[in-house]
Amino acid sequence: MTRKECARLAAALLLGAGLAFPVALWITGKDDGAEASPVKRAPAAVGRAMYSPSIRDDPYFLEQQRKGIEALEAECRRTGDFCAEARQARRRLENLSG
Repeated sequence: MTRKECARLAAALLLGAGLAFPVALWITGKDDGAEASPVKRAPAAVGRAMYSPSIRDDPYFLEQQRKGIEALEAECRRTGDFCAEARQARRRLENLSG
């Protein structure tokens, strides 16, 4: 490539970038003149506190534990297996939930 061809390529790239950037801003609807919208945050009470160290008051966790224990108890009734585990899990859940 000659020096003249390199200069033409560089000019074409700069022109293309100069046109593409404003068009992209226009398409996305964000330009420097628009007023900035404040960051919207969800209220603190929405959803569950999944990273909370306390599981005693988490209804989702307790329900999932109950489902698992019921499955163990059903298996115990059906086959006679996992009976000790089901009893121990039921006792621990009762102690945990109060």
